[in-house]
Amino acid sequence: MSKAITFLAFFISFLSLEAQEKRTNLTGKTVLDSLTIPDVHIINQNTSSGTITNTNGFFEIPVKVGDTLYYSHLKYIDKHIVITDKMLSTKKISIPLEEETVVLKEMVLEKQRSIFYQDPEILPNNGIVVDAKALNLPYANVKAKEDKSIVKFQSGASVNLDNLINILNGNAKREKQLKEMALEDTELKKVRDYFTDDFFITDLKIEKIYINQFLNDCIDKNIIRVFKRENKLDVLNLLMRESKLFPKRVVEEELYLTNQ
Repeated sequence: MSKAITFLAFFISFLSLEAQEKRTNLTGKTVLDSLTIPDVHIINQNTSSGTITNTNGFFEIPVKVGDTLYYSHLKYIDKHIVITDKMLSTKKISIPLEEETVVLKEMVLEKQRSIFYQDPEILPNNGIVVDAKALNLPYANVKAKEDKSIVKFQSGASVNLDNLINILNGNAKREKQLKEMALEDTELKKVRDYFTDDFFITDLKIEKIYINQFLNDCIDKNIIRVFKRENKLDVLNLLMRESKLFPKRVVEEELYLTNQ
């Protein structure tokens, strides 16, 4: 009799254990807002069984109450879901995922280096010097000559300094003359910017292409010095006076400061 009771108790325990281990297929989908997400890996961490969402974002996996489902995708944040009675009663769930935000490390753009640059963090302090001279490259000791033959000013002037060789004595005087011309051009541009084109065209009767030539002619009348006094009435009188004497002749375009 005792053996029968023991067997019955064992059988009931077995049925109870089997009932606990029995799982129901749960259908669901993974979504981002209103869009389904394909290729999401889903693993039941209690059984180590898994599946992948199809092209429409749907999946099916056996679960029971208390199981934990792990959702994983490269583009989305990992997620854990614990199965509840409510989920099993519906047998169909919708799991929202969040996009993974990747923050890149700060990048610093450095000045482009020569092909002969040696990184001090890689090479020792007494590392081999690699440059054009060490490689015996042709013209390794030759320094490029600065081209000063054509100079463009801020206002658009182009001056060929080679044409000044006959009137200037030596490079030092040539460069001094260049600095004076550049300074003069800068100051003259201030005068040019102060007045509108309409003033020159309408009031002074000077065509637009001759405006800068006219201002160049006014240099001899000390227009820069008058302008610096900040008495614009004197500047205006000077321009109006000189405009009546300004010859309306056609000159070569490169003689102008600018055509604008």
